[in-house]
Amino acid sequence: MSKRVILPQPPDPANMNMGDWSRAMFRWASVTKGILEDASRVNDGPLGQRFVVGAFTTNTTVTGTTTGTDLSNFVASFVEAMTAKGLVSPTISRSTG
Repeated sequence: MSKRVILPQPPDPANMNMGDWSRAMFRWASVTKGILEDASRVNDGPLGQRFVVGAFTTNTTVTGTTTGTDLSNFVASFVEAMTAKGLVSPTISRSTG
């Protein structure tokens, strides 16, 4: 499941002097960076399920008259492309590192 990213509002410079605003901006940027990094670990990790693809013929087109064999080849081609891009883990683990 994807993690929704909600960022805090940045500090308003109209409500403080420049020194206080600079410190507040640093705190805001640090918190925002942490939120984005945390969400990235969840949202950008590959699927945690291993999909094993055996022998198949590459097929990247499906139409309304596609046969079962063509559809199987399409799905296998799709899984291989997603694995190559890093969206599907080649192992059971979601870990990218």
